[in-house]
Amino acid sequence: MKILLCADDRSANTLAWAKGFRELGAEVLVASVRAGKNADGVISIGNPRIPARLNFLLSTRRLRNLIGSYKPDILIGYRITSYGYLCSCTGFHPLVLAAQNEQITYLPKPSLLRKTILEFFAGKAIRKADLIHAWGENMLGRLKELGADEKDILVLHRGIDLSLFAPSFRKPEAKNPVFISSRSLFPEYKINRIVEAFSLLLGKIPDAHLKIIGEGPEKNNLLHLTNTLGISEKVEFPGRLSPLEVAATLKNSDIYVSVIESEGVSSSLLEACACGVYPLVTDMPASRMLIENGRNGTLINAETTISDLADTMVETAENADMRRTAAKINIGIMNDKFDFRKNIGRFLDAYGNIATLNIQHSLPDKKIFPGRKN
Repeated sequence: MKILLCADDRSANTLAWAKGFRELGAEVLVASVRAGKNADGVISIGNPRIPARLNFLLSTRRLRNLIGSYKPDILIGYRITSYGYLCSCTGFHPLVLAAQNEQITYLPKPSLLRKTILEFFAGKAIRKADLIHAWGENMLGRLKELGADEKDILVLHRGIDLSLFAPSFRKPEAKNPVFISSRSLFPEYKINRIVEAFSLLLGKIPDAHLKIIGEGPEKNNLLHLTNTLGISEKVEFPGRLSPLEVAATLKNSDIYVSVIESEGVSSSLLEACACGVYPLVTDMPASRMLIENGRNGTLINAETTISDLADTMVETAENADMRRTAAKINIGIMNDKFDFRKNIGRFLDAYGNIATLNIQHSLPDKKIFPGRKN
């Protein structure tokens, strides 16, 4: 099977997904508007000198030309309002969309104009799709609001590589816990709140450490914040890491912290759980799909104060037995529901089915863009 995956080529999720398809025998080409140039397995279809959103409006012809030369069996648009919309403009079928965030349009409080535009993009993409991936059931309601038919939705996370993200033999300690954030350094992740809470925590647990993995526009602000708070020696910024390095870092950490207000099913959270790291995350539908508060993690209110967040981090660190029990539960859940290779195999089975249906319904003169969906 030949798959054309339209997604950001620098995204760890994109690279992991493409790798999984290839391991199971599929041929995969990644098309990205953000790629500066063509590379092994990646084709640039945009102009990196202009805003990405503008590229999604102007790159239809380039993507159509690529489809004509590559002749994929399946076209995938990763994230509905961006690559999903772009793919929908080509008229190619079978078209698969992957919805990453439970808001779909991703902006919790957008301006009316931007909300209208993003919902237009989402609605058009969804109407043209033959199959939509929802990483979790928390996305179903919003997808339906935007016009999706439930029979066209496959609720299944792509999973994580359990051969890489595996339990460590680290024993939970209360005196020198290592906290970790493995999210990108963008404003919506509110990592500054984690840093501020951690600085208060050090008053009670002076030997604690915090690791902040990733890159993004907030990095300099976060570095400045740690210096201002006088905790730079306790906070580590290892930067962007390979999946192998992320797994190794998680295995040497104790408590995963995330305070984003809205998302889909976080791969970062799944990776932490698979490594036995205790999750302390925002109470929202995506988190509740996986975490039962007090049993296999801690759910915190999105509006919690810095002081209350610090207190929760302290309580979590001091309860090593709770963290040990949670690790066993989460490792079992990962093995049962989030095995990357099993889930990717199910995706490929679904693609094979819709590709077969598309061939059966295509017209003889529609060799490149068969089975247009109106």
